[in-house]
Amino acid sequence: MAPAFFKILRDPSAPRLSLPPDFVREYLKNNIPTGPVIISASGGHAWIVKIKKIGDHHYFTNGWTNVVKDIPLDFSDFLIFRLVNPYTFDMTIFGKNGCEQILPPKSQDEDVSGEFENVVDEDHDDDCYVVDEDHDDDCYVDDDHDDDCYVDDDPFFVKTFTKSHIRRLRFPGKFAEWAGINGEGTMRVKNLDGGEWVTKVKLDTTFKSERYLLSSGWRSFWRGNNLSQGDKCVFKFIRSERKLLLAKVTKKKPKKRHGN
Repeated sequence: MAPAFFKILRDPSAPRLSLPPDFVREYLKNNIPTGPVIISASGGHAWIVKIKKIGDHHYFTNGWTNVVKDIPLDFSDFLIFRLVNPYTFDMTIFGKNGCEQILPPKSQDEDVSGEFENVVDEDHDDDCYVVDEDHDDDCYVDDDHDDDCYVDDDPFFVKTFTKSHIRRLRFPGKFAEWAGINGEGTMRVKNLDGGEWVTKVKLDTTFKSERYLLSSGWRSFWRGNNLSQGDKCVFKFIRSERKLLLAKVTKKKPKKRHGN
């Protein structure tokens, strides 16, 4: 059984939520992530936050306010957090009536603002990650802190799909380096529902620099997750499992038709 702790929400407006010190000592010990962690909930909802030590305590911060706002959480809500893996907590919510709050399934057409957005602007951390949205060669990297990025934690990147992504998924160069991808082989890609697909990792030398990509098996994953052009996705490499997680999908909004 996954280790867990509970919290009673005393201040929904607070920008952070403390973790019990005994839980941190017993289950996180010296492996407290310095990069993003995922909080997931029923209905396919998920958010990226950070765990930060402030004073003598550790907190969920840099994204916690999005969790409160999106659900939304209320005063005296009873929250249970289960540690699924070192970088993922599954959250169960109980309301004032003592009943579990089941969140409605997230619509594939829903653009959930806040989830995986504005993660690093609360305390102005030097957070380094790869953002590869519209152009394969446009990778954001915090150049001043390159060597400090994700030494022990899980790298992630953002990709907005184009037509070429139906057949393959090319990794940003820095992401492959941080994830330790240094040769061809296979990789399991999974979603938050636990589904997994086996894909083939190939080295692509068609551009000026060598880049790794997913080829065979990727189209099956694409279809199995109802992905399409224009979707904006967050992919996170779970180091402890050596698997790529599709952490979040924001579907492209359909264009409004104007009458003649």
